[in-house]
Amino acid sequence: MTSLRVSEADAGDFRGERLAWDVLHAAGAHEQTLPSRVDLTQTVMLKPYAIACLIALGAKADGQASLAPPLDQRCADYLTGLRLDRWFTGVQSGEAEARDSTIVADQLRHPAGDFADRVINGLARHLNYAVNVSRELANHLDELVLNALTHAESPIGCVVVGQAFPRNQSVEIAVLDLGQTIRGHLSKNPRHAQIASDRDAIEQATIEGVTGTVGRNRFGDPNSGVGLYELRRFCEGGKSTLTILSGSAYGCFASGQGPSFHAVLPRFAGCLVDVQFLSG
Repeated sequence: MTSLRVSEADAGDFRGERLAWDVLHAAGAHEQTLPSRVDLTQTVMLKPYAIACLIALGAKADGQASLAPPLDQRCADYLTGLRLDRWFTGVQSGEAEARDSTIVADQLRHPAGDFADRVINGLARHLNYAVNVSRELANHLDELVLNALTHAESPIGCVVVGQAFPRNQSVEIAVLDLGQTIRGHLSKNPRHAQIASDRDAIEQATIEGVTGTVGRNRFGDPNSGVGLYELRRFCEGGKSTLTILSGSAYGCFASGQGPSFHAVLPRFAGCLVDVQFLSG
């Protein structure tokens, strides 16, 4: 095991340059090595996808890794309500602060009923979203969680991190697994066994009816293959951005633009889906 030092700032998105690549690379390399210590002392900002990666690393290490909290007080306060003590040693629980937090985080190993509704309704308290908008977001989150739990074969299940940004009335949600990648899943279906790359797998996964599951999923339910297709259509039809990172590629899908694809090296062993939704 090694030590992971997280960079000072994470102020970008997947269409920009300033991403927390140190955290992403560490999570993606979980099959080779895991950090025994995560150093956040110089960190001043973390987006939901980066927090999801940190939690996944702690979960994969069975809660045995230690975490050094940020020296920056605003960043430390921002993380307080997440109860990172569930995944790391050396941090205090912040249950009292969690009730009014604009950010939530959890780890799931099985479908959890109204989980998506509780997450979105909690975040929506800080926003001026119509009821139908919140309901649609909850439906998409429910599909993302179900996809991760039924398709990924992830040793940690999946991690969900969501944050509300009241100033610009937006929500960002990240769902992360450390499983077999999208390409690995699709290759289980003979119809898609010849997909040549992770980039092609990501694009194919956003097409209606494409799935690696033949028949019923691992929970005994019929599989539709429409989860990522519906989410892509939702994002491209509004003011939203969908990013899917898996294996050696990530793809971005946004309103008014065609999809863009980018290489990821080293390979990311798992799948990260990040959605940024801007209302209005």
